[in-house]
Amino acid sequence: MTNMTYIYDNDTGRYVVKQARILFPNFRGAEQDYNARGKRNFNLEISEELANDLRDQGVNVRERESRDDSGETQYLVKIGVYRDADIRLLSGRAMTKIQIVNDDRGMPVAGEDQAGMVDDEYSKGHIQNGKIMLEFHLSRNTKVVGSAPYLRVDTMIIPIRKSRLLEEFEDYEEDTPFDE
Repeated sequence: MTNMTYIYDNDTGRYVVKQARILFPNFRGAEQDYNARGKRNFNLEISEELANDLRDQGVNVRERESRDDSGETQYLVKIGVYRDADIRLLSGRAMTKIQIVNDDRGMPVAGEDQAGMVDDEYSKGHIQNGKIMLEFHLSRNTKVVGSAPYLRVDTMIIPIRKSRLLEEFEDYEEDTPFDE
């Protein structure tokens, strides 16, 4: 069961979610079994209430049995990450804006694109899942008649867990030798 909370902002048409958990992030846009190359996305665990609301609007909501002992159903939606998204990693008091850079075909540009940093932090277990905040909106492909609506992230703040050792030496001056 997720502890996430959400509101729908009628003025902006956006959902604002707090205490969110993400699964299967692919901010890098890597080709995978269930993902085409260049498609950046992640799954968001949502409440049953939000799942029903999004289903009513035609969004595909996946259900799966929880991996813990609770046996409760998890509700997941896939959210797309596009270059206009404002994504930031929060570590301590420092916030880093993630640069999303695509070429003219929509493919990530190696060396310039920083979105893979999110995938790296997730794989290391550094993301504080359950403390993520994000805004997303419903979008439709108007070029394809009858296409299903999809979700796009607008803003996302992802807290990163720092190691206790690094926190202990946070104010340490790097140029000072240990021998003093």
